[in-house]
Amino acid sequence: MIRLHPEGLFRRLLLFILLFSLCFTVLASTVQLYFEYRREMRDIDARMALIRVGYLASLERSLWDLNQDQISVQLRGLVDFSDVARVRLSSADFNLVQGDPNPPGPLRIERFALDFQPPSGPLRHLGELEVSIDLGAVHKRLFATGLTSLLWMSVFLCGLAVALSGLFYRLVTRHLQVMAEFTRRIAAGDWQEPLRLDKRRSARFDEIDTVAHALDDMRRAILSDIERREVDRLALQDKRDELQKMVERRTASLLRAKDEAESANLAKSRFLATMSHELRTPLNGMLGMAELLRGAGLKAEDSKRLEALYKAGEGLLSILNEVLYFARLEEGETRPETLDFSLRQLCDDVVTLLEPKATANASTLECHIDPRLAAYQQGAEQFLRQVLSNLLANAIKFTEGGQVNVQVQVLGEQDDRQQLRISVTDNGIGIAEAVQAKIFDRFTQASEAVARRYGGTGLGLAISKHLVEQLGGRIGLQSTEGQGSCFWFELDLARGQPPVQALAASPVAAALDILVVEDVELNRDVVRGLLLRDGHRVWLAEEAEQGLAMCRERRFDLLLLDVHLPGISGVELCRLIRRAPGPNQQVRMLALTASVQPALVQSCLEAGMQGVLAKPLKLDSLRQALAAEAGLVDASVDEPELDQALLQTHRQLLGEQKVQGLLGVLQALIVQHRTALAEAMQARDCTEIGHLAHRLAGSSDSLGFCGLARVLRALEDAASARDVQAVERLQDALQVQMQHALQALERLTQG
Repeated sequence: MIRLHPEGLFRRLLLFILLFSLCFTVLASTVQLYFEYRREMRDIDARMALIRVGYLASLERSLWDLNQDQISVQLRGLVDFSDVARVRLSSADFNLVQGDPNPPGPLRIERFALDFQPPSGPLRHLGELEVSIDLGAVHKRLFATGLTSLLWMSVFLCGLAVALSGLFYRLVTRHLQVMAEFTRRIAAGDWQEPLRLDKRRSARFDEIDTVAHALDDMRRAILSDIERREVDRLALQDKRDELQKMVERRTASLLRAKDEAESANLAKSRFLATMSHELRTPLNGMLGMAELLRGAGLKAEDSKRLEALYKAGEGLLSILNEVLYFARLEEGETRPETLDFSLRQLCDDVVTLLEPKATANASTLECHIDPRLAAYQQGAEQFLRQVLSNLLANAIKFTEGGQVNVQVQVLGEQDDRQQLRISVTDNGIGIAEAVQAKIFDRFTQASEAVARRYGGTGLGLAISKHLVEQLGGRIGLQSTEGQGSCFWFELDLARGQPPVQALAASPVAAALDILVVEDVELNRDVVRGLLLRDGHRVWLAEEAEQGLAMCRERRFDLLLLDVHLPGISGVELCRLIRRAPGPNQQVRMLALTASVQPALVQSCLEAGMQGVLAKPLKLDSLRQALAAEAGLVDASVDEPELDQALLQTHRQLLGEQKVQGLLGVLQALIVQHRTALAEAMQARDCTEIGHLAHRLAGSSDSLGFCGLARVLRALEDAASARDVQAVERLQDALQVQMQHALQALERLTQG
């Protein structure tokens, strides 16, 4: 016997029929009660009409005759009417009541005016007849009638529901359960027993028969498919071992190819790293000699040629640096170094550095920073500087007579971190849509025509993408060919603390005794010329043994050791000097190398060196190292108010007339901002103070007014932090620096 599922179709159908029957019964009973109620009301209306027609005239006559007995008889006759609970006659002479004086109700009260027309004279109003109908009796009859009808109809419909449900179970439900059990057997793997329904055979098929035959056809199809698959399995089994051996051979071949590719890639990277020294060595000599010749008093035409040679050498060095830097990235040797820095300052530095290139292209360069940006950040400052420099340099290079914008946006904040979006937008040549998908691949440029016209290695964007991903960010672009491009990158940066900054050193006043150990004669001449220019005393050695012998004879103030010396390397020479007692055991040593890789720097520091100077050797880097040795760099010393070297660089690149125009613009800006800043500081409007200080600081920095820029940066930081007391403390220093800057500008513009 098949058991019914408690939530099965039969039960749901039965409940549905019962619910429908109940609703229909209630609705039918309601309709019936409505019509019964209407009939009762019509009967009451008929009785009231009978009273009006048959009784009022007689009552009016009896009331005119003052026949109380007759009136009482007539009133009792009215009370005998069906559902009349009380009759009241009110007149000037009588106040008679028949029936229940206080019927329970509810009541329907009808009032009839009693007027009599005497044989002579006008119509006389004699009183009023009030008839109260007991509606409660009517309601009781309706309730009894409705309840009886509801019960009979409910019994009938429930019986019909049970009968229909039983019929449905007989015709459908029990067969569905058999089919369900059949499908469970099929799922369990019992495909041999056909489907049999417990029903009488008939020549005409109904829907249940159709479904049953379809299920049995499915069973037979499954059996056929299983047999076919078994045949296929037996046929394929013979080939399995052969295929497995083929896969093993192919896998081994792929592994060998993978190892060969990785070895080739590693060999390429090692080759580039090794070539770094060989390429930088002659380049170091070229640039060093060119820098020495700059101060040799050459003719104007020769100076111009020398400057072109120097620029070409710097361009070659830039390309070499990009290739070698990407090789180090592929080897995984570059890791982000986290430190505290100011993103505002970083943007200003990069913009100031590249602004002359934009001016040379007749383009304007602007920088917009979200005022919500924190004063300091914590992260890989060098990586960010590299990425922003690459993007901005590209935008300037491909934009002639246009506009380049740098924008820093704060997208969101969470705890002590800010989500930032840094974008560089230009209206230059743009990038074709077909190239955009691969523009971040290495050695990729917008087109061959662009590569021929503008040059470059096609590595800048690949390096930028790698660095941004190292920082956990993402990079992208939007561009339209002929209309410009927008390169952007997004990343999260934690809030940082004000970093302790060491200031750049000027040429050392005191002469130092310096030993240079360098195997290449050209490089020795370059270093010697740079050192002699600043008044130092220089000793030269060609190899490590000669340098070691000279270190035993006398004490030096500084040792500059080339890393790649023949025989004993510079790193090993440092270890020998540090281990052996002698006059130079504690002397400061710096490495000279063309391959500034993290592993090499680490080995130099572990050997006992205090730092590394990269080739080609720059005069500023050398001076800073010498100033550190002489103890001249002190963080407590104030920066110079005016950077004459930077101003002179602007004169060389832009010309005196352009520099005079820029100085005039800065002078007007200081005069304009002086009053506005004073008013904002008096009103304690930190937002306006930060905005004005930021604008003026960038302009001051770009023209070398370091003292004013330093105070403005401090004012901007205090305003960003809403530190009103710090703002007030900087007010006097700001006025002094502005006065000094205006006086200097007056001298510069008049001279």
